[in-house]
Amino acid sequence: MTKPLFLARLRGTQAQMGAQHGRLAAAEAVRLFDFYRTMPERTLAGGLGPTSRFVVRQIAQAWQSRLARDRPPELAARSRAYVEAVLAEVPGQGPRGARLAFATMDSMQNCVALAARAQLGPFASKLGERVSAAAVPACSTVIAWGSATEDGELLFARNFDFPGIGVWDAAPSFVVCAPDSGQRYGFFATKGADVPAISVVNEAGLVMAPHTRWHREVTWGGAMIVDLVHDIARRAETLEDAIRIARSRPASSSWGLAIGSTRERSAIVLELAGKHVEVVRPRPGAEHLECTNRYRSERLQAGEFAASAAWGHHSNHREQRLRALVEGRTAPLAPRDLAGFLGDRVEVGSGPAGRRRRLGSILSQPTNVHAVVIAAAAHRAWVGVDEAPCCEGTFAELTWEWDGPTGGWELGAEAGSGFTAQTVAGFVEPHDAATRHVRDGVRAYEHDHDIPAARAAIERAVGVDPEDPSLRLAAAWLALETGAPDRAVIHVHAGLAGETEPYRRGQLLSCGARAADRHDPELAKRWHDELSRLPGEGLDELRARARRRGPIYTNLMVVDAY
Repeated sequence: MTKPLFLARLRGTQAQMGAQHGRLAAAEAVRLFDFYRTMPERTLAGGLGPTSRFVVRQIAQAWQSRLARDRPPELAARSRAYVEAVLAEVPGQGPRGARLAFATMDSMQNCVALAARAQLGPFASKLGERVSAAAVPACSTVIAWGSATEDGELLFARNFDFPGIGVWDAAPSFVVCAPDSGQRYGFFATKGADVPAISVVNEAGLVMAPHTRWHREVTWGGAMIVDLVHDIARRAETLEDAIRIARSRPASSSWGLAIGSTRERSAIVLELAGKHVEVVRPRPGAEHLECTNRYRSERLQAGEFAASAAWGHHSNHREQRLRALVEGRTAPLAPRDLAGFLGDRVEVGSGPAGRRRRLGSILSQPTNVHAVVIAAAAHRAWVGVDEAPCCEGTFAELTWEWDGPTGGWELGAEAGSGFTAQTVAGFVEPHDAATRHVRDGVRAYEHDHDIPAARAAIERAVGVDPEDPSLRLAAAWLALETGAPDRAVIHVHAGLAGETEPYRRGQLLSCGARAADRHDPELAKRWHDELSRLPGEGLDELRARARRRGPIYTNLMVVDAY
């Protein structure tokens, strides 16, 4: 069960604020450190055996150590003080490598880039393929202002999609920092995470959120994303300030950093790839900007990579859907509208009816562990406080003051804190039973690589909604992966009856042809023939997959199999 929304205010030097936060959230921090310590090997080498997991672990930790040495002294001091405070509060439970956890995402993305650049040495053969294919896109943001919003003020809505179901969504938090030098700023995270880098707002009215990208030109050194966003939050007042800071501190990894400015009523996306910094601005005359996981600047598109066509499909369709929702509005947007967009379940190209689905290139992802709409000018936000996907279920409305006492509070007990918070009934759609089963299946697959448990959960979801073609596709892959091709064929038949989106239909045909190849050659031929005639991007890759032999591996996050 999700814990009540945690609220905190920290004050002093960065080291003092780190120590304060560590004391307030020690128990949750220990749990998070352990999760991050094993995350690269679980995500990138899950199911490949101890040798492959060991190789990924060693490379990721070496990268984390290198990145930690380049940190700004005051932020490194904050992390040290945070970890020391946690260990003082929870003696005897000190996690290994806790200070390296702050570099986990950068190091993991850089491992993927290394594998894509040259599948040699430690990333040769099967391991290199698995590392590249296991990487997933994540996160969707839409920023709107001016005539697009009901009061003309900037609204910033963001989904954080991350393989941390049951960890990140277990204890939502909002933490305000009042440093001795620099601006005050607040960040949304999970309790126990001292990471001002997920969804961040500062007192100048800048709101920002990073998004995973994949690019070959990552670097061994450079700035971690948590430090870069931290620097912008405490030092930048304008979009140009943010650009200048990003160019002065080149990132190690590959990111798209969406930034909205309340004062300027505008937004940008900083596209980062190692030493490269490019700026994406709104189209002329537009009063909104969307950001997902593909590079939009021509210079960086040249070095971008994707393990399969499903990657581009997943990111591009989410961005297109967000833009269509904003541009198709019949009235100026309110916070509730944007929150509803974050939970949208329609896939672009799936027909005029726009049937809701639980998996695919949709905005509401099973791994959505944080969702928020921020109205920085009013010091107000609406944040998901339910289990994943957090863009559905229960939301809380909160306000904050930059001034106020130091300490920690929970929703319902925040009197005198400078925060107000209350849950909001009916703000977004509730979870349904099929969605809960999908969440359980994705968690089993991503956390433990427990394929039978994942398959059982998806089968339960199919039982709740047998007409959802996305559930049938996932069930077919998992049936094939667990050696049940006859069951896979049944799911493909049912999925094809309702699937109209070309790429997803192609995935069903590819899986079905492969499943039917031995026990029903005539059926396999019919499905091969339909796949050969199906128009659309990425279909050649699916045609080649349909004729492969050997094991199949499912990726429930990007909705792909290889």
